[in-house]
Amino acid sequence: MSNVVQLNKSQGFTRMDNDLYEALIGAELSGRELRVALAIHRLTVGYNVEEARIAASVIAEMSGIAREDVSRAICELIRQRVVYRTGGSRSPMGFAPVAEWAIDQKNTHPSKPKAVPQCGVSTTSIVAFPPHNKDSKDILVPSEPVGAERQPEQGDLISEPVRQPAKVEACPHQAIVDLFHEILPELPSVALLNKTRIQQLQARWRESKVHRDLDFWREYFGMVKSSDFLMGKVRGRGGDKPFRASFDWLIAPRNFVKVVEGNYHA
Repeated sequence: MSNVVQLNKSQGFTRMDNDLYEALIGAELSGRELRVALAIHRLTVGYNVEEARIAASVIAEMSGIAREDVSRAICELIRQRVVYRTGGSRSPMGFAPVAEWAIDQKNTHPSKPKAVPQCGVSTTSIVAFPPHNKDSKDILVPSEPVGAERQPEQGDLISEPVRQPAKVEACPHQAIVDLFHEILPELPSVALLNKTRIQQLQARWRESKVHRDLDFWREYFGMVKSSDFLMGKVRGRGGDKPFRASFDWLIAPRNFVKVVEGNYHA
């Protein structure tokens, strides 16, 4: 009996270009980014098309990843030029040529050798002596052999090591506002960068590593510009007065997620 698994063509199968397949194997993508990339491949090449309109909710259902995390992974894949979009957040997606990929380097720094302790070493003793010992009376001999593990005794104070929180780069509030004015001059301008706006921007900046990049904000405002609804070019339901997004509306938490996922309606 052959150990080779036979391909059941009656159930269908997805072909993948060898260069793309090998590039994905060697790409330093996060696990979430790779799963989202494979889902995009399934929904494009798997249906014999180069690009397709794919909602984040569809990939979320396929992969079991939360929809907002799917949206962030898509933004990250676009930023690294693995995937491209032909327009805004609802535009078709497809894979960019492998030669154009610009994936971030992750965990590539070689480990450094441990520093050698500055002490004298004896070839006949298990006790390590401090260097430059001029007088034997100054030698401090430990009560237990070096390397022996001392068991805590009653009355000892045992404390856990303090872990320092990772520092997050400060939010470039004014640079984000400048991008808003540059890309969306049609929308109401920001005359005052007050405390409330600074707090909202800081919160969006800290939510994800993806957000801590001015290129993300440039693309985010580009999504807004491609939407006739958010730009006030179409009337709402029932012929209501056209809605125009403001800076405050765009950086509010619920609206921010809606724009990133393309989940807003007239």
